[in-house]
Amino acid sequence: MIVFNLELNMEVLNQRFKHVAQKMLVIEPEIIQNKNFIQESWDKDENWLEAVRGSVENLNIIFVYGFGQGLGIADLLEMYPNRWLFVYEPDEQAFLNSMSSYDFRELLNHPNLQWVSVGETQLNMLFYLVCSYMNQEMAFVALRHYLDNDMDVLRKVKEDFREYNITFDSNKQTQQFFQEDWIRNGLYQMASMFSTPSIEELQGEFKGKTAVIISSGPSLQGDIDWVTRLKPHALIIAAGSSIQALVKNDIRPHLTVVMDGGVINNKVFEDPRTLESPLLHTSSAYHEISARKSNHLIHSVMKNDAASQYFMELSEEEIIISSTPTVAGTAMQTAIRLGATRIIMMGQDLSFPGNKYYADGVSHINTEQAKSDVETAQIQVLNVNGTYNTTNQNFMFMKDSLEDLVTAFADIEFINTTRNGASIEGTTWMPIEKAYDIVENEKIDQECIIKMSDQTNYEIDVEKVTKVKNKIKATIDDFDMMKNEIKDIQKLLNKVQELSRTKPVKCQRMMESIEIAWGKLVHREWFDPILETVLPVSIKLFDQQLPIIVNEKNLIVKSDLIHKHLGKVLKDINEKTPSLIELFTESIRRIDKINMQRIGVNGTTDVS
Repeated sequence: MIVFNLELNMEVLNQRFKHVAQKMLVIEPEIIQNKNFIQESWDKDENWLEAVRGSVENLNIIFVYGFGQGLGIADLLEMYPNRWLFVYEPDEQAFLNSMSSYDFRELLNHPNLQWVSVGETQLNMLFYLVCSYMNQEMAFVALRHYLDNDMDVLRKVKEDFREYNITFDSNKQTQQFFQEDWIRNGLYQMASMFSTPSIEELQGEFKGKTAVIISSGPSLQGDIDWVTRLKPHALIIAAGSSIQALVKNDIRPHLTVVMDGGVINNKVFEDPRTLESPLLHTSSAYHEISARKSNHLIHSVMKNDAASQYFMELSEEEIIISSTPTVAGTAMQTAIRLGATRIIMMGQDLSFPGNKYYADGVSHINTEQAKSDVETAQIQVLNVNGTYNTTNQNFMFMKDSLEDLVTAFADIEFINTTRNGASIEGTTWMPIEKAYDIVENEKIDQECIIKMSDQTNYEIDVEKVTKVKNKIKATIDDFDMMKNEIKDIQKLLNKVQELSRTKPVKCQRMMESIEIAWGKLVHREWFDPILETVLPVSIKLFDQQLPIIVNEKNLIVKSDLIHKHLGKVLKDINEKTPSLIELFTESIRRIDKINMQRIGVNGTTDVS
């Protein structure tokens, strides 16, 4: 019977929660036999349900901590027929035991059971979905056992979610601010990415070496002479705007890394000397910088660049550089992927020591803005000297992301030599002179990246170029089809409110037609990677209304909601479409222009 129940439940899990089904396949069933699992009472726990009512009130999204034997979940679904449940079970083996012991098909198929995550590695996945659908607040509910025995754990999860939600909203606002910039940069640099090596192709080229990551914090100024002394012994990598400080001091790094997508990079790289060193640009980086660099280029498609991944047909598993809020994080990952086993950090202040923002020579930011940022900073952060620096929320996000990187690469030695900067958890702080003593017997070629680049016999894959071009062209054509589909949905939306008041049966059928038409539109393969990139806030706001729209029983109210919120997102998509078509068309032109010239050297003059 155990095997039979598990097979039945796995069928549903594979259909609705495939990520959970895959996790169940890698758990050893025999391990669970000797473990004591949470036992839920078969009788309704009325006291618990009464406490739940006080927590949920009118909130539409319910985060449930614990699946248990499914009894509490079933009671919640019965008590709240118009709310959405997102369930997290921390114990993988306990969940497998439940799936083996009972037939949960009806429960798992319940339309209001929106998501199930099992085990710590799937918690952020659930956080992401809750944030996507949550309208201002959610209800946090825990099974009785956890309320009685694990309040500290519950508080930690709630705090983790709060921090995740802040970052989620910040990321959406950042995406909204840059919108087309990110997708433009990826599309415009696609031609360059066809004709230059990726960071993935160069993995391990400097195995066992030390890398020095130069950032542009004010502490760099006092130690910048050490960069020249370190260069014969370690790979010097300039992160973003720090290249200005190095150039001011006549220092040329082995490699410069650029990630920022804004036009301000024209000011960062205004001095021609800033582009003399080899350059690694991410797909999100400002496209004019890589366009000015004619040789010794390396590219990286980032894990969060869904549009470039879609057009170039790259899976996230093939990509090795994750997005971080700071280019220093990109530079650190670059060094590690190239094979470095020790990372020395310089100029990573993450704060305002001495009320300074940047090292001397870093001058791209508006002086008044920098002064205002320093003066309004109110957060205190522990520094490497045991005292405190003032900082702001942006720097704290960067600090957290770097600490996450340090944790993720536990086999790498991280040394922080930023003399007055924030303390970075997981790194060893030491003055640069001591770090120099560690590496002074190591050797690295001054022209190592240039030679590696020159020796890379890189041939353009004509077949791949053609395939990507055709995919971009097909997307342009599909945008025209989508415009007609949007027009049809808008016609239905214009009728649905009146029908809800006069012909409810016809209105219900029309809303079903709208749902089918909208589903067809959003299930396009390119919808998420493209439109969620350029319209993140608009789509998020609509997603947050979905639980209310779906669960609304009053037909008049439901029709008003769908007319208002779906109508708004369709309008936003229509307004964005012409500029997207222009970007796609220009991307094709650049691919043709650059790659036809280079391919022509080998006798091929047409990639269409």
